Amino acid sequence: MNYQPQQFVIFANEIHQACRRFGTDEQRILNVILQCSMEDLQQVSRAYYASYGKSITRLLEKETSGKFRDIVVGSFEGRYKYWARKIREAVKGAGTDEKALIELVIMGDADDWLQITEEYFNAFTRNVVEDISDDIAKKADWARLLRGWIFQMRYPRGQPERDAEELYKAAKGAGTDEDTFIRLFCTSTREEFAQIARIYQEKYNKSLRQTIIKEFSGKSEKAFLLAHDCLLSPARGCCWIINDSIKGLGTRDRSLVNVTVLFRDKCSSEARQVYQDFGNLAKDIRGDTSGWYEKALLLLWQAQ
Repeated sequence: MNYQPQQFVIFANEIHQACRRFGTDEQRILNVILQCSMEDLQQVSRAYYASYGKSITRLLEKETSGKFRDIVVGSFEGRYKYWARKIREAVKGAGTDEKALIELVIMGDADDWLQITEEYFNAFTRNVVEDISDDIAKKADWARLLRGWIFQMRYPRGQPERDAEELYKAAKGAGTDEDTFIRLFCTSTREEFAQIARIYQEKYNKSLRQTIIKEFSGKSEKAFLLAHDCLLSPARGCCWIINDSIKGLGTRDRSLVNVTVLFRDKCSSEARQVYQDFGNLAKDIRGDTSGWYEKALLLLWQAQ
């Protein structure tokens, strides 16, 4: 939605009023977020500085709590600033959060990665590619896919049937030809990948997704499945992350918060329908979260 500057001032005042009363009005804060894209919220943050001379994120850090606070504060931070910070958190310190890193890398397209690289350097004076490469396995299939994905170069080859056959041969027999999967996943356009997946299903009577589950395991299975789903549509990638975060052993709140902050404004309109392939979105969220965290997830993903 194309808002005029005065509307951002109105939104900023809404946040201010929500935090002035005795007890924070969480619903009022959520209502502002629901009406805005992440880019809009940057303008609301700017309007708050102009109106009150202080940071809206610091206000919200003080006035909210728990995972609800993580979603709210992250939403006002700026998409690529938040994205860069979360990548840094995933690779920094003892032990890499490899699952979070896989999600943060694969969910980015070529344009995103130009912005992430710039924001990461601005924030940390470091090269994001070097930090990721230095912190993950050199030869693991999932790590090689991540490196390829960061430098993805997509172009129409005009041979989806041949590409489908290449993937089938790469998975046939003893041992998987991972290089073929990496090359085609990192160079196919979304339009041609959809054709490849459809032809693969029709010609070999099984889905490419089923083949990935059969051929890969552990972190490699996660990385290649997420790449497959993101190429079909970003909303499908989001739904897979939500489902995987909720259905595993213990909720992966970090992943749920990240995908919500970064993609709810771009993918929520499709998510409820797409999620039907995985389950019931509202039921799954209610079954694994609670309080304002649960309410925020339900509203932001249009799962009510």
